[in-house]
Amino acid sequence: MVKNITVLAIDDTAENLGVVENILEEEGYDVLVAINGKMGLTIAQSNIPDIILLDIMMPGWNGFETARQIKKHIELQHIPIIFLSALDDTESKVHAFDSGGVDYVSKPFQRPELLSRVKNHVELHQLRSHLQTEVAKKTAEIQESYEDAICLLSMASEYRDYETGAHNSRLGIYAAMIAKEFKWSDSEIKMIRHAAPLHDVGKIGIPDNILHKPDVLTINERKKMEEHADIGRRILSSRGMSPLLKMATNIAGGHHEKYNGGGYPLKLAGEEIPLEARITSICDVYDALRSVRPYKKSFSHNDVLGLILEGDKRTSPCHFDPIALSHFHKLHKQFNEIFLTMNDNLRHV
Repeated sequence: MVKNITVLAIDDTAENLGVVENILEEEGYDVLVAINGKMGLTIAQSNIPDIILLDIMMPGWNGFETARQIKKHIELQHIPIIFLSALDDTESKVHAFDSGGVDYVSKPFQRPELLSRVKNHVELHQLRSHLQTEVAKKTAEIQESYEDAICLLSMASEYRDYETGAHNSRLGIYAAMIAKEFKWSDSEIKMIRHAAPLHDVGKIGIPDNILHKPDVLTINERKKMEEHADIGRRILSSRGMSPLLKMATNIAGGHHEKYNGGGYPLKLAGEEIPLEARITSICDVYDALRSVRPYKKSFSHNDVLGLILEGDKRTSPCHFDPIALSHFHKLHKQFNEIFLTMNDNLRHV
C-alpha cells in the first residue's frame, strides 16, 4: 500500500473523477479532485500534490492551458503532470508534452496501466527531488570550503602586511554595501564581502624592505609595489574557477585600475574594469586614507570625503566609477561608522 502520496485529479466529468479516485484510494493514495483548471490550480497551491492527473477537454481552461498555468508557479513547476484524455491523435500528445506533461494516458485506460504510470512518475519525482537536495547540500559544502579558504588567505595577507590591521575586514563590508546599492543579488553581495578582502593578497610577493618601508617609496620601489596587483591575480586565478574565486581574481587584479584609464597594471578604463574591482577601488581608497601608515597620518572622515568627491593631486573623482561614487556619497556616513567601530587603533583617528 502507498502511504503519504497525494494525487490531484482534474476532470470536468464527475464519473471520470470517481473512477480515478476509487482506483487510487484502494492503493492507499490520498486523492484531491477538481472539476476545472482554475479550481485545480487553487487546490494545488494550498495543498501541493506529489503528482497531477489532468484531463484535456474541459470548459474554461482546457488541459493544455491548465498545465501552463500550473507551471507558472515556482512551487508547482516540479510537480509531474500526467494527461488523461480520450484524444488519441499525435498532435494532442505532442501539445500535452509541450505544455509541461511528463506522460500521456489514453482513455479508456486499464487500472494496472494507470497505477504503473502514477507509481513510476512519483518515484522518479522523489528521486529527482532527493538528488536536487543532495546536489544543493554538496554545493553549499563546496561553497563553504571556498569561503573558508579565502578567509584563511585573507588572514595570511593581513598578517603579511600587518600595518593594515582590520582594513581587509572593513573593505568587505564597505564593498557589500555598495554592491547592494547596485541591486546585486544576496548571493553576489555575500560573494563580494568574501572576495574584496583579498584585494591585496599579491603583497605576499613584495619584499619586506619595500612592503614595510617606514617612508615614501622611491620610483623603482613604487613600480615593484605595483606588481602586487598582477601577483594577486596570478595567485587567485586557476582553471575551473568558482564564481567566488573569479570575483576575487578580478578584484585583486583590477582594484588599482582607474576609471579614466590612468591606473595599473593594465591601464583599463571605464567598464573594461570589472564592476567588483571598481566597487572595491573606492572602498580601498577611503579606508587607506583613513588609516595610519608609517609614512602618513590618518585623515578625518570629512577630509577623505572631500578628497574622493572633489580630489587633489593624489586622487580625483574621475578615478572612480561615477555610479559607484554616487553610491559611496550616499553611504559615506555608514562608512565612517564602520571605520570607527572596527578600527584597531582608535587613538590615531
